[in-house]
Amino acid sequence: MKANGEWTELLTELALQQQCLDMTNGAWIGAYRARGGVIHCSRGCHNCCSLTVNCTLTEAVALAEALDEAQLAAVAAYAIRLREQLSTVTTMKEYLRMQRQEMGMCPLLSENGACGAYGARPLSCRALLSTKEGYWCGVDFATLPAAEKESYGASLDRSVTSFPLHYVATAQESAREFELRQLTHMQERSGYAVYGCMPVLVFLVQSHALAGAGSRERAEQIARQAGFDSQLLVSWLP
Repeated sequence: MKANGEWTELLTELALQQQCLDMTNGAWIGAYRARGGVIHCSRGCHNCCSLTVNCTLTEAVALAEALDEAQLAAVAAYAIRLREQLSTVTTMKEYLRMQRQEMGMCPLLSENGACGAYGARPLSCRALLSTKEGYWCGVDFATLPAAEKESYGASLDRSVTSFPLHYVATAQESAREFELRQLTHMQERSGYAVYGCMPVLVFLVQSHALAGAGSRERAEQIARQAGFDSQLLVSWLP
C-alpha cells in the first residue's frame, strides 16, 4: 500500500515525532540509570506485546507501507480473528482481557521475540519503558493475591512511574501529546480523525482503503461494512 500525496505532511510529522520520542527516551534512560535506576526493556523481552496496542490512523498508514506481504497477512488474520472474538465481550475491561488471553501476542512479533516492525512501531509501543522485570508486563493483576499486589506497589519508583503500573510516566505523556497533535492535524485536514486498535486500522488501510475515505461518513461506512465499527476497536473524532 502506498499512501497518496495528501498523507505526506502527516507522515513526515509522524517520522519527526518518532525520532523525537526515541531521542528523548534515550536521554531520560541514560539519566535514570546514572542515578541508579533500571529500565528492563531489551530485545526479545516481549511480554508487553500481549497488551492492546492502539494508534492513530497516520501511524497505521505508515505501518501499512512498511510491512511486507507476510506481515500484512498476519495482521489481517489477527484482525479478522479479533472481530470474531468481539462477540464475546461488551465492556472495555472484558475486551482488554479477551484480547490478551484469547488473541495472544501482537501479529508483528517475530519468532525470535523481537518486534518485526521496530522502526515503524507506534508511539504507544515506543513509550512503554518498564521499571520492573519483563515478567510484570505479562501479569493479569486482577488475578494476583492482595499481598502480592501490595508488595508490587511498594516496589515501584513512584517518582517516575504511572502508578499503579510500572511504566515510565514521562514517556507515555510525551507519546499521548504527539498522538493528540496527529489527531488534531488530521481533523484540520480532513474534518475528522481516527484512533483505534493497531492491527484493525492497518488491516482497514491495507485491505479496505480507509486512508482514502475522504470523509468521516465514508470512513465509518468502510469500518461498518468490514465489521469493525465497534467503539472498542475504532474511535472517531470529533
